[in-house]
Amino acid sequence: MNWLLVTAALACNPGDRLVDLRDKIPRGVNSLDLMVTVEPFYARFYIYQPGFPESIQHCCGSKRSSIIRVPVVDGRFCIRQSQPQMKWTVRALSRPDIQM
Repeated sequence: MNWLLVTAALACNPGDRLVDLRDKIPRGVNSLDLMVTVEPFYARFYIYQPGFPESIQHCCGSKRSSIIRVPVVDGRFCIRQSQPQMKWTVRALSRPDIQM
């Protein structure tokens, strides 16, 4: 029963898509800069950590593309789109983390 509660807490909101990038993100990366392109230009793209919908970030308010920085916790992200038939692409920008 406890595993069922943990799984439910770590899932995305209904209608959102889970993207697993754990194997693609190098260890030690604390944040990613993502260049997001949407079509049509008025559509919105949302990304957040699974289980933490309050950490949601959105982009592209009336712009075709935008750059957003997302924290990397475990390499999994939930993605939501504002329009059902919209097109979007996401590219990670390579930038080493600045550590102090």
